[in-house]
Amino acid sequence: MIQAGLRLFDFSLENQYGETITSTGLSKGRVLVVFYPWAFSRVCGSELATLQEHYEFFERHQVRIVAISVDHKFTLRNYAQSLDLQFELLADFWPHGAVAQQADAFDRERGVATRLSLYLVDGEVRDVFRSEMTQPRSVEDYKAAVERSS
Repeated sequence: MIQAGLRLFDFSLENQYGETITSTGLSKGRVLVVFYPWAFSRVCGSELATLQEHYEFFERHQVRIVAISVDHKFTLRNYAQSLDLQFELLADFWPHGAVAQQADAFDRERGVATRLSLYLVDGEVRDVFRSEMTQPRSVEDYKAAVERSS
């Protein structure tokens, strides 16, 4: 199980534009990794929209945001455009949910990522955030984690 103090595991995923993003690329600086179940769902949409509303805070603190779901990159491109997102959405599409499974963020019954977020500093997990499938995570908790590491 992923927990604070551990290093980020190795992975490689495509973002909504088909560009390959690796864990090595995410191991420098500060990164908020947000696993979420479904594109175009009510709770996920509101949660990602809230991150976008606070994007300037993260940018000011030099925190890169990446959000991961099991949706296909073409779906994620439409989703990002519909929400006008400035951060990357990564497709954990095939093998289905493999990265979410590595992070212990995969619901095998539903076949989707769970609500797990990792705040990383130089590839080390500093904070872990979880919530129920129907409950968005708090952007204020993310902000507090970022401020603690400043």
